[in-house]
Amino acid sequence: MRRFLEELRRRWWLVLAGVLILLVLFATRVATFWTDILWFQSVGFESVFWTVLTTQVGLGLAAGLVMTLLIAGNLLLAKRLTPSYRIPSAQEEGIERYRQAIEPFSRPLILTVAVAIGVLSGVSVAPEWEGFLLFANGVEFGQVDPEFGRDLSFFVFTLPFLTLVNSWLFTALAVTGVLTAIAHYLFGGIRPQSPGRKLTPQVNVHLSILLALIVGVRAWGFWLDRYMLSYSERGVVTGLGYTDANAQLVAFELLTVIAAVCVVLFLLNIRFQGWLLPSAGVAILVIAFVVLSGIYPAVIQRLQVDPQELEREEEFIDRNLELTRYGFGLDEVEFEPYPALDELDEETVDANQRTFEAIRLWDPATLQNTYRQLQELRPYYDFQDVDVDRYEFDEDEGLQQVMISVREVNEQNLDAAQTWENERLTYTHGFGLVSSAVSTKRTDGQPVFLVNDIPPQGVDKLEVDNPRLYYGERSPEYSIVRTDRPELDFPQEGDSPAVYEYTGEGGVGVGSISRRLGFALRFAEPNILISNLINEDSDVLFNRRIRDRVELAAPFLEFDHDPYPVAMDGRIKWVVDAYTTSNMLPYSQRVQLGDLTLAEQRELVPTTQEDGTLTLVEQTVEAPGIEGEANYIRNSVKAVVDAYDGSVDFYVPEPDDPIIQTWAEIFPDAFSEYEDAGEGMISHFRYPEDIFRVQAALFERYHIQDPSQFYTQEDAWEIPMDAAFFQNQEDQDPEQREQREMRPYYLLTRLPGVDQEEFALIQPYTPAERNNLIAWMAGRSDPEVYGELKAYEMPPTRTVFGPEQIQARIDQETEISEQIALWNQSGSRVIYGDLLVLPIEEALMYVQPLFLRAEQSDLPNLERVVVILGDQIEMAETLTEGLAALFGEAAPELALPEGTVEEDDVADAQAPEVDEEEVDEDADGEAGEMDPQATATLEEASAAFEEAEEALSNGDLGTYQERNAEASRLLIEALQMMGGSPAADALPDGEEALDEDDDAALDD
Repeated sequence: MRRFLEELRRRWWLVLAGVLILLVLFATRVATFWTDILWFQSVGFESVFWTVLTTQVGLGLAAGLVMTLLIAGNLLLAKRLTPSYRIPSAQEEGIERYRQAIEPFSRPLILTVAVAIGVLSGVSVAPEWEGFLLFANGVEFGQVDPEFGRDLSFFVFTLPFLTLVNSWLFTALAVTGVLTAIAHYLFGGIRPQSPGRKLTPQVNVHLSILLALIVGVRAWGFWLDRYMLSYSERGVVTGLGYTDANAQLVAFELLTVIAAVCVVLFLLNIRFQGWLLPSAGVAILVIAFVVLSGIYPAVIQRLQVDPQELEREEEFIDRNLELTRYGFGLDEVEFEPYPALDELDEETVDANQRTFEAIRLWDPATLQNTYRQLQELRPYYDFQDVDVDRYEFDEDEGLQQVMISVREVNEQNLDAAQTWENERLTYTHGFGLVSSAVSTKRTDGQPVFLVNDIPPQGVDKLEVDNPRLYYGERSPEYSIVRTDRPELDFPQEGDSPAVYEYTGEGGVGVGSISRRLGFALRFAEPNILISNLINEDSDVLFNRRIRDRVELAAPFLEFDHDPYPVAMDGRIKWVVDAYTTSNMLPYSQRVQLGDLTLAEQRELVPTTQEDGTLTLVEQTVEAPGIEGEANYIRNSVKAVVDAYDGSVDFYVPEPDDPIIQTWAEIFPDAFSEYEDAGEGMISHFRYPEDIFRVQAALFERYHIQDPSQFYTQEDAWEIPMDAAFFQNQEDQDPEQREQREMRPYYLLTRLPGVDQEEFALIQPYTPAERNNLIAWMAGRSDPEVYGELKAYEMPPTRTVFGPEQIQARIDQETEISEQIALWNQSGSRVIYGDLLVLPIEEALMYVQPLFLRAEQSDLPNLERVVVILGDQIEMAETLTEGLAALFGEAAPELALPEGTVEEDDVADAQAPEVDEEEVDEDADGEAGEMDPQATATLEEASAAFEEAEEALSNGDLGTYQERNAEASRLLIEALQMMGGSPAADALPDGEEALDEDDDAALDD
């Protein structure tokens, strides 16, 4: 020991270098680990961190230790069983030299190999902590599978872990067996070139026991494979089919018996040495596996099943239908017939005024561009997303649907001011909500804001006491608050920006030198350590993005792609839907969730710049909402995150879910009762889009109740294609245009048979390979009916037009197609808004907005609204005018909540009141006093219109546009002569078509 210490003192520089190397290699990881602990403590989920960590470490250590002992023990035993005396043959001289070379280092070499493989094994098993915790704590489902009579919890919680253990044991024993055989060969226990005995008796015993264990584990595997047939894809549907139940199941049972016999033969080989019987047993096992598990089921399938497949598979199809519907929450869907009337009486129109007010003309993608153009106000603000929600602004008025978003800080857009101090200490938070009405527009075609600007102003219900957002969808990686550098709060007109100091409880203290060092290492930022602006009261806010935050707090849940903000209790809160999933429910159809939940999301995408550099650029891409394979899913948790202090709460709306019950047993402090969210917050919970899209996709086939009809797929449905999405790609080459299915949409409507409006998620369906509408499904969101699904089926005796057919009718309507052609020819671009299927009690309407965007602008204007009811197709400048064209005097008034911003500038706040008798009298009087010059001008305008129509019929759009513009000019001139409104200034370059008022005047 003394010599060792003296050597260390003499070579201190080597010790120092080693310590420095270790610090460089592991300092960042240690700092990250430590600051993670601090973060979990700050949010109150420390138990989640330690439970997950200890489970991972425990599994890793157990697997690694067992693997290390297994390999080391067997290899050391092989060394110990080395024959004490041997005479190598001429053929063995080469291996003898290797044996002699490694002999002095054999023990450390064995231990090194064993530890290395043990570490790899531990690392591979540690991530399976979820499976172990579910296995150890799983609760019963209270429902048994139809084949084995076992509770479904065995398949969901127990079987996955048993399969993992079986696979790991087989691999561990196989690796040990191979290494042991090599060791015996190197140490001379196995001598294949020897003319006499090839194995020593001791080696014979050792290898016989190892092989018996390997085959024994495989026998257990065959027994587990019986249960795995519950997920077989051999038959018509997932789960055991006729062949599986009558051939494959029997095969696995026989293979289990044969493998058990082989175990006995290997053990007998210890006493009766000679490898004939064990070899014969293994050969029989291999042959039996090929015949029983491969050939025999194939013969049964071909000769007994294929000729009468429905008869053989009907029982198993029924099992699949029942358990798939249960797995995806489709077992309680209520079916109702839907008349799909093509007319509405005055009483129905009046009773559904709130539904008409909630017709969503503004889709989130279009509105996001508008918000950015009109409400970002400064480059460092950004709108990540626009969401749909509902609020009760007045008890007498009921719910009103709104579009809503938040103004988040985006430090990436600081450009020249992009310094560490600005990014991390100054620009720390976003500011304010922005909300607009769903069905109205201003006179300039822009949305009607319910709350906007900085400081926010508008409807009282949406004005919050604390509009600051420190946590959002795209918040900065980290910010340091309560420093000596004031935070920028919001810009002020004609004055320097307002400043602010964070007063919330979120964040981790960073005042001490040790914590500053830890965070400097974590974020690879030395300024945290050396800046004089950080003081003892400073806190660092990190893990600030909503999805990142909730995924860290509950890593065992899957989260919806679309968090949405809610104005509640004087501040802004985020709601994120969370799901429990499994792919181990027997008989249930497995699906790839990512394929069914693709949605437009903003992500950082690596992009090559013109100078060849690779940078991350934020782009809108189609990305999965939730990922992974599943055949069971529940929306069992609602996560609520405070946008100011980052506090996280998990509420359980579906306490009957066995998976969430199990996680609640494991993490009892992580969840709260659903009622604890409060009535106000519960009223804003909505049926989540991701799970609804998964359910809607499965419902295409699994609405069919009868197994024989399911087999024929005669009544299969499809989600219709999004015709508007396809139309908006007209400027692309035909081969580059893409199709996508119609996405579900939120609607405030009165469902058939329901007394009041409710917030629902709607998905239309068409028959497979057909375009007519056959059904629509609604996911209900209001507290009293939350989570219910209702399906409404169209009359089977007549055709109800589907979305693609309605889009074709719109495009073929002369007035509409001519107007669109004019706009597109004048340098602007028409954007088709979402085509909405609107159930109004027992009648069906379609509504589609048309937006116009100038070639040099990214700001779309809402120019027209197309409404369709039965055979009526009307295009108007506003929804109010479109409804008036459909219903006349019965048209509803579209009211706005009190306090709406710039209410006087709204183009269609209420239906126009027209005194028809007065109009007729005025028209008659003016007609009798017509100016001859005005009459001549009108005749010229009429001739120009006829020439324009002729050019259009000949396909000459250029001449059509020219003559139509000339006619418009002449008409306006005539109107001015008659004392009408001088609207000539409204015509850009003489190319604007006649508006409806001018057209009416011409008729007069």
